[in-house]
Amino acid sequence: MPSLANSCSYYRHLRQNLALALESQQHKIGGSMPLKNGTSIQSVARASRILLEVSHSYEGKTASQIASQFELTLSTAYHLLSTLAQEGLLMKTEGKRYQLGPAAVEIANSPVLRPRTPLAHRDALRRLAARTRETTFLTGWHRGNVQILATVEGAHAVRVVGLEVGFTQSVHARASGKLLLAHADETLLEIVLDGYEFVRHTPNTLLDRAALDADLDRVRSEGLGRDCEEYREGVYSVSAPIRVDGRVVAALTVSSPIERFLRTEREIVVALLETASEASN
Repeated sequence: MPSLANSCSYYRHLRQNLALALESQQHKIGGSMPLKNGTSIQSVARASRILLEVSHSYEGKTASQIASQFELTLSTAYHLLSTLAQEGLLMKTEGKRYQLGPAAVEIANSPVLRPRTPLAHRDALRRLAARTRETTFLTGWHRGNVQILATVEGAHAVRVVGLEVGFTQSVHARASGKLLLAHADETLLEIVLDGYEFVRHTPNTLLDRAALDADLDRVRSEGLGRDCEEYREGVYSVSAPIRVDGRVVAALTVSSPIERFLRTEREIVVALLETASEASN
């Protein structure tokens, strides 16, 4: 098994998929897992929340940090962490920090962990394509990658070669990629961009981290991701976020020939923002 400390891609894969598995059982950190009779087992709920919190930490967590964060006594935190470590879900490093353990690999690599696209998001994608008459995309995080989850061709469809369901590459040149990166937590952002290769697709493609960081700041300020002929010449794409409980979980994107986009930009952006808002909660 690769070393967690030395393999960013392995650890990124593990963190993202363990978090996906746990979050499918918990709506948010701090919530308990309801049983059929409406009650919960406190120790299981605590251990689950701790495991999810550790999965979000690249450096791992100490017992003191867990005790403070979850308002536990230090002895209780040690007991829960030790139990998770005994089961292989966590492991204790030399620095007395707890990171994901080898048993978590089974969860991260489970074949049932495939992208799950909520019906509301797919419906929004179809409504957006019908309203704008352009090609639309639904994109989200999957296994540490920005992945196209679904696409619908509009009446005025423009087909961009390579942008198919499952595509994960060139986040620096895609509107949805920049949107999701702009709203990712700092740890995930650094993992994704550590050693990232800025491939040139067009004369407009961003080619270094400084240029990308500046554009991510613009995305956060404007609220939209934009690709102005950065991935394919002649094509303009714009993305808006879908939020769940205030957190950006996916992106809706409209792609259009640039000449048509410049004529209809206001209508496209209004439709995009309204549809993304309707799909959010």
